[in-house]
Amino acid sequence: LNESALSDKVIVDVGGGYGDFVTALKESIPTIGQCYCLDLPDVVADAKALPVGKDDDNKPTLVAGNMFDPSTIPSCDVIFTKHVLCDFSDEDVVQALLSFRKALADSKEGKVVIMDAALPNGDELNGKWNAAVSFDVLLMLSGRRGERSRLEWSNLAKKAGFVLEDVLATSAVTVDLAVLSLESP
Repeated sequence: LNESALSDKVIVDVGGGYGDFVTALKESIPTIGQCYCLDLPDVVADAKALPVGKDDDNKPTLVAGNMFDPSTIPSCDVIFTKHVLCDFSDEDVVQALLSFRKALADSKEGKVVIMDAALPNGDELNGKWNAAVSFDVLLMLSGRRGERSRLEWSNLAKKAGFVLEDVLATSAVTVDLAVLSLESP
């Protein structure tokens, strides 16, 4: 993922609250096309003022919707979602990914970027401490579902017609970028 890969693309941030992420993304990569921030109707209703950007061109269009209802997700090229899918069961994640796939139907190179911690596959730990695994334990203890490994993301992606293209590490313990691409027919 780089500037050229996002240039002129239509972006949707699913579960993006008031649009802070897509505003910052548009400010850092001005060549991005239209940006949308999709969240539940109550969240959108509470978003009385968008984050302040350099100009109105950086502000996303807020969309009241539901990630499980593809008719509410704007047609787009790239979907981002941060710290959302970790709260749902595998079955619900597949349903969300199927909705995302429909929103990407008109895109030649549609992608989903999942911004959650990606756990190492079991054999990759070898008794070593891992910050993401510790964070996952905290999520489970607090009643949230938890993070997934690269293998788990790959399996869920396949069930919804995607391929796990890559998992990119970031400097944040709780955020890796699992990049899914549309599976070729």
